[in-house]
Amino acid sequence: MQGPCLATMPAPELPCRRGVSSAVPSPATGARHACHIARLYLTAQTYRHPAYTSYTYRRYAYGVKIARVESFRIGAQPDYEGSAGLRPTATLGGSNPSSSGLAPGSGFETARAGRTALGRNGGRHLCVYPARAEALLVRIVTDDGLVGWGEAHAPPIPRVAQMLIADLFAPQLIGRDPLAIDAIWDALYASMRLRGYSTGVMLEALAGVDIALWDVAGKALGQPVYALLGGPYRTRIPCYLSGVPGSTVAERVAGARRFVEEGFRAMKTSIGRGALDEDLEGVEAIIEAVRGKADVLVDAHGVYDARSATAAGRRLERAGAGWLEDPLPPEDVDGYAALCAALDLPVASGETECTRWQFNERLRRRAADVVLPDVCRAGGITEGRKIALVADLYNVPWCVHASISTAVHLAAGLHLAAATPNFLLCEYPQSFRSSPLASALLTQPIEYADGHLVVPSAPGLGVTFDEGALAAHTLDPYAPVG
Repeated sequence: MQGPCLATMPAPELPCRRGVSSAVPSPATGARHACHIARLYLTAQTYRHPAYTSYTYRRYAYGVKIARVESFRIGAQPDYEGSAGLRPTATLGGSNPSSSGLAPGSGFETARAGRTALGRNGGRHLCVYPARAEALLVRIVTDDGLVGWGEAHAPPIPRVAQMLIADLFAPQLIGRDPLAIDAIWDALYASMRLRGYSTGVMLEALAGVDIALWDVAGKALGQPVYALLGGPYRTRIPCYLSGVPGSTVAERVAGARRFVEEGFRAMKTSIGRGALDEDLEGVEAIIEAVRGKADVLVDAHGVYDARSATAAGRRLERAGAGWLEDPLPPEDVDGYAALCAALDLPVASGETECTRWQFNERLRRRAADVVLPDVCRAGGITEGRKIALVADLYNVPWCVHASISTAVHLAAGLHLAAATPNFLLCEYPQSFRSSPLASALLTQPIEYADGHLVVPSAPGLGVTFDEGALAAHTLDPYAPVG
């Protein structure tokens, strides 16, 4: 028997705050409003958070609009590369660079030379890292004072994303319904696609806006983001610690053993900045040190050619590595497909891709065994969810990618991980645990326990900034809302 239409049900009298009337609109206001209010009421009955009462739901029902769109660069943590374990270990008589791996005269040329002619590493595909950790936070404020936070992953050029948000996105956002998230995403993406801006920093800036809108939506409806996405499949998210620090192989082995003692069952180490043999010897030592206790994932940062990628993959396969990440430049999709076919070792890639169309092309060509979308680069939660579902069509798992970031980045990835069926692992940067831009900015850190991160359950992303700490690291003029 079909149940009654919500539009014809007697509208419930809802509690209110601050003297705001809870009177229900008359039928003359239209069935659409009645349906909307009834849905919000039913949501309120199933989930109540002490910080968000029924007043929150009532005020949204009457048409909250976006009033302000702002972004703030934040920076700290000099020597990000060193803290993230992104330098080659000492080789060939102890030469070890003391500055960026790309800096002439740093000793990196010697480290890359290798013992043999074919063992060298040209390193020409390495990206540039900022001198210090930087991130771009996005703040969206509604006309009744709700605040949503997002993050654009744009090192080392956060000002580029900042200008895109200010000049291109903000004028399109002011006055819009903040819950029209998918429609807003489509409009912002379309605004420059015919001019060729359909990936890269354009999508990073869009990601920051999108994540902030999901934070607003969760707060408006009193729900954690994962519930709005249809989850959770899980609320304890298995994670791996990335960035095994140390300037020598012995130091990195000791660091890997400490990670196991802390409960991590997987970790990721970096190669590609030293000569091929020396790089792999270091990884083999780490794998042996934690064998049977933790998986060791290996990130090559896209530096190899077809020959060296295959050789490295086969050697890591014999050693028992967990996966080989980004062994080739991202443009070489055919090379990735050939490598996936040649190795039993899983090949992971995708942190460079930004849209479902880009991922579909890789997946259609069987050019990835695991995909690694970065929620703060790949268009935010809206596009990230679509990417995960595209991957699921090909029976391929996905993992959260994270690196230079704040807790907003990590929380957004965790909510998406909680709400998708084919999620595998979440990256947890080792530098995140000590960075002043991470947990130190929060009133309540994201919980880690025994190899898992716990998804925040408060409305929205579930993270709250310590305004004093945030202001201390903001590189632009900043003031709290209200």
